[in-house]
Amino acid sequence: MSSRARMWTVLGLAALFVFGAAWWIKASEDAEITAASQAREARRREREERQRERWERVRDESDALVPALLEGIHLGMSIDQARRARPAMEPNVVQRDAEEPDLVHFEERFENGARAVYVFEQDPDRLQRIQVLSMLPNGEAIAPHLMAMNEQYGTPTGVWDCPQTGGVPTRRFTWRHGQVTVVDIFLVYGGRVSQTLYIAPTEVIGRSLVRSRCHPVPPDQITTFPAADPAQLQAETP
Repeated sequence: MSSRARMWTVLGLAALFVFGAAWWIKASEDAEITAASQAREARRREREERQRERWERVRDESDALVPALLEGIHLGMSIDQARRARPAMEPNVVQRDAEEPDLVHFEERFENGARAVYVFEQDPDRLQRIQVLSMLPNGEAIAPHLMAMNEQYGTPTGVWDCPQTGGVPTRRFTWRHGQVTVVDIFLVYGGRVSQTLYIAPTEVIGRSLVRSRCHPVPPDQITTFPAADPAQLQAETP
């Protein structure tokens, strides 16, 4: 073989080597990209499955905690499901939470003057929290009301003073039941008592306690409720 032929042979082999190395690198990169994409998808499916299982537990727990007044309602249900269960509920386009603008509010009014508020997430569509707002005749009605709550839900797991509930102070009693927590919120002002039953996933209640700057009530202050100046009253944000 002539020297020129050997040179072309060497160059050809070198080119094949370079092409083969480039192909191998490209194939390795593609395999890494595919593996990373598959891992991300697997993690996404795992998160969705954990969320689905968690919301199933939330739904099951809330079934036993929602008062008889709201028969057919449980956390996690869609807007359509809730409207079939409570046909009297109507959209509340006025009530909005500035810190959670993506939530959708519905409400239902009752003959006794109470009002239920149903708050839904939009993506996915599911009932995130339930609130029942009513009035107690006076401060003396708080103790009998709490006795009834204790009979229904047991001993409170927490008692909190929350100085920043929409700009006014409130007292809150919490009953934690695993994935779901029940809260009784009292706003005392001018001799009147506004009472709100609040049922939501435990982490939602936790965020609410933090947002309202709640702190545990010392045992020697349990019987003394904070009172708001009527001039302070604004829209409540439990």
